[in-house]
Amino acid sequence: MDIEEFEKRQKPKARRSRLEPFKEQIFELKAKGYANWQISEWLEANGVKVSKESVRKFIKSREDEAENAPNEVTAPTAEKPVERQKEAAAEPAPKPAEPVPETDEEGGRLSAKQKRERLADQYIKPETTNSLFKKRNKE
Repeated sequence: MDIEEFEKRQKPKARRSRLEPFKEQIFELKAKGYANWQISEWLEANGVKVSKESVRKFIKSREDEAENAPNEVTAPTAEKPVERQKEAAAEPAPKPAEPVPETDEEGGRLSAKQKRERLADQYIKPETTNSLFKKRNKE
């Protein structure tokens, strides 16, 4: 039996997240400092209604997968929504000044949270009115 015949007889049992096609954009928004509720609103505007908790769980599960399998090659994500494609064509994405290091000053590996924070620091400007930025800088 070849794979095509098998696919005709069997349907996959594994469920795929409705957020998977938006994975790249979700992580991009998160890196820019957007809250989960804001990301869920953006997803709703793109036809996927999910709660902020669903967004949080999706991000956490994908981060855990990336930490557990750093050398694993992932499949390409689905096409970006049309509005996002137009935005991407209109203006180039900002490039970070330098790559985010994988280790801290003592040579220890960074956690996923630390990597995100260092990446976010490259994009977040001090003059922003982002409440998350203000809260983080008070600590």
